[in-house]
Amino acid sequence: MTKIKIGIIGSGGMARHHLARFAPMETAEVVAIASRNEQTGSHLATEHAAVFIPEWHCLVEREDLDGVVICTHNDSHGEIVLAALQADKHVFVEYPLASDVGEGEAALKLAEKRGRVLRVSHPEVVSNTHKALKQKIGELGDLLLTSFVRLTPGRGARPEILFNLPVSGTPAHFFIYHIYPIVDFFGGATSVKRNAVYDGLRENGQYDRFINTLTVEFKRGGIGQWTWAGGIAINTAEEHERYVLTEGTISDAGGEWHCRTPVGVTPLLIPDSPQPTLQALWLSEIRDAADQPPCLEDAAVALEAVRISLASGE
Repeated sequence: MTKIKIGIIGSGGMARHHLARFAPMETAEVVAIASRNEQTGSHLATEHAAVFIPEWHCLVEREDLDGVVICTHNDSHGEIVLAALQADKHVFVEYPLASDVGEGEAALKLAEKRGRVLRVSHPEVVSNTHKALKQKIGELGDLLLTSFVRLTPGRGARPEILFNLPVSGTPAHFFIYHIYPIVDFFGGATSVKRNAVYDGLRENGQYDRFINTLTVEFKRGGIGQWTWAGGIAINTAEEHERYVLTEGTISDAGGEWHCRTPVGVTPLLIPDSPQPTLQALWLSEIRDAADQPPCLEDAAVALEAVRISLASGE
């Protein structure tokens, strides 16, 4: 079997995560790694018997690569995705797809035109929980309200990334993985209203704590609300999620999903069926692309999530 040859852009934690997944796969071969950090990049390349390339532009132009995996900061995703697609490479990119709606739209059009696979790292496509939620939501009528709340007391392991508007954008864009699943359930938005508070905001775009809220009206009806707060005075982190539909409500309580209807409360049954990894799925899609146009449904949902997250900064 001919191996799919891959290039990795980035040398941080996510690059290592993807390499750990690809390395044991008989269908994949990591050929090259590009990183602006020469020390970590060259070390990672040596570990995986790959070529180290200081400039990502040179990596995407290599003729011996079939696909490119992008693990860089949020603000560079769109540019690299477009360059890789222009070079006829299949693309796997960490979310968000882009930090500019125009770049995201251009990426989808280019992937379709070139017949390239464009997969964003949102894991819902291989999640049994997400699939069970989607099925149950479909049984409970029309959406009235979906709400998500995340409150965190600290600044995390890398506050220079999250608490940094130039690098990661608004918190809503950094936390786009909370927006994607809801867009997959209920579709795009007709309007987005936002509010954002950045305490200790400095000229370089870094800040000490934040509150970011979004309220959207979905095209198919119903309201969506998100609230994120970080660096605030709270004892422990809190996260709550709820879907209120005409025939019942689904809530996440303590990490377990429950459904309330007029007849009572029942736990949401999550099947334990095996699912491929996102990396394995991407490789299978690359092989299928030789015979049929790739499906870009996931990328389209990812782009709609970008539209909502970036509207929070307007």
